[in-house]
Amino acid sequence: MSEHTDVEETTLTHRVVLLGVAELSGRDDVPAHAGEVVSLCIDNLANVDGDVLGRLSEADVARALNELEDAGLVERADVGDTSAVGKGRPAYVLPMGADALCDAFDDDDRLAALVDHVEAVCE
Repeated sequence: MSEHTDVEETTLTHRVVLLGVAELSGRDDVPAHAGEVVSLCIDNLANVDGDVLGRLSEADVARALNELEDAGLVERADVGDTSAVGKGRPAYVLPMGADALCDAFDDDDRLAALVDHVEAVCE
């Protein structure tokens, strides 16, 4: 992906990860450490229609976060974390609003339940 890739060009895995970061943002739990994003994305698979995604691993989410950062769709935040938990792990924020992201994915039927869930959290 090139810098500033359009959100419409993302894969299903990328979309689930973006919605995970959006949900954490709606909970005011940002910047979100990669481990938090992984855990939430795995939990959110129940809200993805059918088995289109299969099993989502920690490596899949980490790879997607790196690709989304390269594309400019998430930003790495400097958290200066000194605690043992999360130390050295990257943390991410959305450069766009969660509402705009949900609107962009509104026509993806595979994500309808997940988009509704994220919109409810972000209200």
